[in-house]
Amino acid sequence: KGLYLLRQVDAGKKSPRVQLMGSGTILREVIAAADLLKNDFDIASDIWSATSFTELGRDGMACERWNRMHPEAAPRLPFVAQCLEKRAGPVIVATDYMRAFPDQIRPYVSQRFVTLGTDGFGRSDTRANLREFFEVNRHHVVIATLSALAAECTKKKKKVSEAIKKYGVNAEK
Repeated sequence: KGLYLLRQVDAGKKSPRVQLMGSGTILREVIAAADLLKNDFDIASDIWSATSFTELGRDGMACERWNRMHPEAAPRLPFVAQCLEKRAGPVIVATDYMRAFPDQIRPYVSQRFVTLGTDGFGRSDTRANLREFFEVNRHHVVIATLSALAAECTKKKKKVSEAIKKYGVNAEK
């Protein structure tokens, strides 16, 4: 249906949990980011493989229409919402596509939702450099995750700065 839980990465008992989604080849970067989040910041994650944002978006729109046309019936819940409804933490999505592509499921996700994508034109010689340029690699997934958690708890803002320094990310580029 466009989304499945690939793996759960557990950390300490009181660790915050986040939802990480990846599509295509960026899924490997998301998996690597989950390991960094666990090992460097003690953050647990659920890793989701998004096989079709288009299918998830269509399902969401179909549920919206059905609910509108059947006001007295029990409302239908989009598949992506069903997957995430009992999951804690913000949703961070990374893709090789433009950010607008995964944003089509944003209306059906109740958690804080952050997208990373390759908006613009490629300006690099390797895939690694391309992912760094567009800020969709493992380090940027970690930074986006920490930033989303910090938005919910101001005490965690130092962790974002720590990650930027630790991974050598140019915050002023």
